[in-house]
Amino acid sequence: MPPVMFLALLGAIGVAGYRIFSRLGNPKSGGQRGAEEGDRTRDLGNLEWDEGAGVYRPSTKRDV
Repeated sequence: MPPVMFLALLGAIGVAGYRIFSRLGNPKSGGQRGAEEGDRTRDLGNLEWDEGAGVYRPSTKRDV
Protein backbone atom coordinates (compact mmCIF):
# COMPACT_ATOMS: atom_id res chain seq x y z
CA MET A 1 0.00 0.00 0.00
CA PRO A 2 2.81 2.55 0.67
CA PRO A 3 4.06 2.42 -2.97
CA VAL A 4 0.53 3.26 -4.18
CA MET A 5 0.32 6.22 -1.82
CA PHE A 6 3.77 7.38 -2.94
CA LEU A 7 2.75 7.21 -6.60
CA ALA A 8 -0.50 9.09 -5.87
CA LEU A 9 1.45 11.81 -4.04
CA LEU A 10 3.97 12.01 -6.86
CA GLY A 11 1.14 12.32 -9.41
CA ALA A 12 -0.55 15.11 -7.41
CA ILE A 13 2.73 17.04 -7.21
CA GLY A 14 3.22 16.57 -10.96
CA VAL A 15 -0.26 17.90 -11.77
CA ALA A 16 0.20 20.90 -9.48
CA GLY A 17 3.59 21.66 -11.04
CA TYR A 18 2.15 21.41 -14.54
CA ARG A 19 -0.63 23.86 -13.70
CA ILE A 20 1.78 26.36 -12.17
CA PHE A 21 4.18 26.27 -15.12
CA SER A 22 1.38 26.43 -17.69
CA ARG A 23 -0.01 29.59 -16.03
CA LEU A 24 3.43 31.19 -16.06
CA GLY A 25 3.70 30.64 -19.80
CA ASN A 26 0.31 32.18 -20.60
CA PRO A 27 0.49 36.02 -20.45
CA LYS A 28 -3.31 36.44 -20.19
CA SER A 29 -3.54 34.57 -16.89
CA GLY A 30 -1.62 35.05 -13.69
CA GLY A 31 -0.08 38.30 -12.57
CA GLN A 32 0.96 39.64 -15.97
CA ARG A 33 -1.46 42.34 -17.06
CA GLY A 34 0.58 44.43 -19.47
CA ALA A 35 -1.34 43.50 -22.62
CA GLU A 36 -4.72 43.52 -20.87
CA GLU A 37 -4.40 47.10 -19.66
CA GLY A 38 -3.58 48.28 -23.15
CA ASP A 39 -6.73 46.63 -24.49
CA ARG A 40 -8.96 48.48 -22.05
CA THR A 41 -7.68 51.99 -22.73
CA ARG A 42 -9.43 54.24 -25.21
CA ASP A 43 -8.87 57.73 -26.53
CA LEU A 44 -11.29 60.18 -24.92
CA GLY A 45 -10.07 63.15 -26.90
CA ASN A 46 -9.78 66.49 -25.12
CA LEU A 47 -10.74 66.52 -21.45
CA GLU A 48 -12.17 69.39 -19.45
CA TRP A 49 -12.42 69.83 -15.69
CA ASP A 50 -15.90 69.32 -14.18
CA GLU A 51 -16.03 71.50 -11.05
CA GLY A 52 -19.21 69.93 -9.67
CA ALA A 53 -17.95 66.35 -9.80
CA GLY A 54 -14.27 67.16 -9.29
CA VAL A 55 -13.12 64.99 -12.19
CA TYR A 56 -12.02 65.35 -15.80
CA ARG A 57 -14.67 64.54 -18.39
CA PRO A 58 -14.53 64.29 -22.19
CA SER A 59 -15.01 67.66 -23.84
CA THR A 60 -18.47 68.34 -25.27
CA LYS A 61 -16.93 70.47 -28.04
CA ARG A 62 -16.16 68.41 -31.15
CA ASP A 63 -13.32 69.32 -33.49
CA VAL A 64 -14.40 68.40 -37.00
